[in-house]
Amino acid sequence: MHSIKKMKSGLLCLAILTVSLGINKRALADTESSSKVQLTPCYIENLPDRLLCGSIKQPLSYETNKGEIDIHFAVIPAIKQSYPTEAVLGFAGGPGQSAVELAAIFNRNLRYARENRDILLVDQRGTGKSFKLQCQSDDLVTQFAFNDALVDMSTLTAKETQGCKSEIKVDLSHFTTPVAAKDFEAVRQALGYTGLHLYGVSYGTRIAQEYTRQFPDSVLTSTLDGVAPMQQSLAAIGGAIDTSLEALLKRCKAQKQCEKQYPDLSNQLATLLDRLDHSPVTIDVRHPRTHQNIELVVTQLKFFSAIRMALYSHHTRALIPLTISEALAGNYSPLVGLLSSSDMVDSMAMGMHSAIVCGEDWPYLTSVSRVKHTQSYFGKLMIESLDMSCPVWQVKPVDNRFYQPLDTVTPTLLLSGGVDPATPPEWAEMAMVNMENATHLIAPSATHGVVSQTCAAKLVGQFIDKKSAQELDASCLEKDNRKQFFMNLNGTVSTQKTKNSTSQVGATYDIGK
Repeated sequence: MHSIKKMKSGLLCLAILTVSLGINKRALADTESSSKVQLTPCYIENLPDRLLCGSIKQPLSYETNKGEIDIHFAVIPAIKQSYPTEAVLGFAGGPGQSAVELAAIFNRNLRYARENRDILLVDQRGTGKSFKLQCQSDDLVTQFAFNDALVDMSTLTAKETQGCKSEIKVDLSHFTTPVAAKDFEAVRQALGYTGLHLYGVSYGTRIAQEYTRQFPDSVLTSTLDGVAPMQQSLAAIGGAIDTSLEALLKRCKAQKQCEKQYPDLSNQLATLLDRLDHSPVTIDVRHPRTHQNIELVVTQLKFFSAIRMALYSHHTRALIPLTISEALAGNYSPLVGLLSSSDMVDSMAMGMHSAIVCGEDWPYLTSVSRVKHTQSYFGKLMIESLDMSCPVWQVKPVDNRFYQPLDTVTPTLLLSGGVDPATPPEWAEMAMVNMENATHLIAPSATHGVVSQTCAAKLVGQFIDKKSAQELDASCLEKDNRKQFFMNLNGTVSTQKTKNSTSQVGATYDIGK
């Protein structure tokens, strides 16, 4: 999950064949809404396998049955068709990411499940090819040069939001989670699957829970990876960020080599952030892709945002102490690597993101929760941003029943990372309070998205096969997959021209992308 971003920082298919999934011919013939589904053999980036892509038409408004929207999907065929009427439905995170565009990642995470079941990926309305809600955004050069310390961010947020609203020209109330859940069920019916195994990551766990609530008979099992409880506002993510960063700083302090290289790292970070708050630094750096010299204005917000995003991956977490120490010494080259790796503007449909947070999270804030969430740096920033942008969007709030914890007997496997900077283990405990057949597994050293970084992919495959988590041997989750901290600069060193000072910069950095 990612807190809402200010718009200034970033806002070979073959000929079409009318085919039905061979595994679902009988089901498709029995489907009242569509006697046959038009699918296109297609390929997705980074995935050599041939997929089947298609779309169905759904009403823009389910309440009035007015308007029309195309919901696009892709099917990654099972290796062996052992369960022809079942599929694993993958939900993307964000909110605002396209599930189809992430097919290669879903294929890797669900590789054991795919041995005998299709993987179904649906671009949630507002993302990917399903009426993507995205506005124009600044390129990386402009983002790097932007000085947020010189502008009133509240005024800028409202202005940028109004511009995006004028560009999108659609009521975001039609793009909330409860509405989107109906699209997923329509796709299931159109393809003729009689039952689905759900797999959601991050925000995807929220839509998975809502889909289960609305269509319980369609769900065979549910795997929630990085759990977002229905009764938790995403504004609470600030606390998770602070906890994850604190764990990293404590780990460095506990290691003799790290503590010796980066003594008193917590105070170093505090000193650096205070310095940047009072006096942003302007430097010349190389564009991470074109390698041309461009200007970078380092502000407190920009620096901490890079640190925050680096917490999601062990490869980038390993760079954080070095990044802090070098920046304090006037060298911001490691920061450039982190900033380049965390640019998510193109992959996130920020209009859809706003539909979710303004229709679901903002209305749920109370005076008490506001005080609690604003104790953290990013919690405060997120609430301030929502307070300025949501009144402009005017998204109709979801029904209060949406916030009730899911009450279900569906076999559910919840996965949490012990140092997750977005959805900590306690969030899974909140979510499973009314789940009668749920198992919560924690990978102590994992960050956000347990399946992608541990042995959990195999556990998920076993869980789906058995429709039970009772006999799973989860001891492999105890394996420590953290990376050693970077103790010095890597790459060719060249002179960096700084308007405030002269320092050294590594031309290249292996940040594990």
